[in-house]
Amino acid sequence: MVTIKLTDTVSLGDLNLEKSQFEIPKKVIILSARINNKYNNINGESVQTDEISKITCQVQDAEKVKVLKEMGMSADDLKTIPLEILDNLDKISKIASNDGLIEKTIELINPQVRLAWNINRKGWGGIKLTTSDIKIIGE
Repeated sequence: MVTIKLTDTVSLGDLNLEKSQFEIPKKVIILSARINNKYNNINGESVQTDEISKITCQVQDAEKVKVLKEMGMSADDLKTIPLEILDNLDKISKIASNDGLIEKTIELINPQVRLAWNINRKGWGGIKLTTSDIKIIGE
């Protein structure tokens, strides 16, 4: 765990919350995935680069989906979990670029919980999962 000084400038979105407070699923099913690129400020204008900053996904807990399907119920009403993949982006983006991650069951490598930014309210609201890498199950 990295120690942060109280005098450091800290972005709340980069702080990991204590994982033991949350039920983090071991495996999730990806419902949607989007590649996010970095932006550079050129002459006061924000210009998109080819460099990938993260891959954002909406996922559902694979175990809960499995139980619902065994009961003959739909998982459509099961709440989704926001997930950001932050590392190993070159490999994962090649799979994600053609919807190759959609409906895949994945295992999260070193998942963390962070605060989520609410664009509409322009403030922190809710939580999200982040992971350094993923392992696609069944491939």
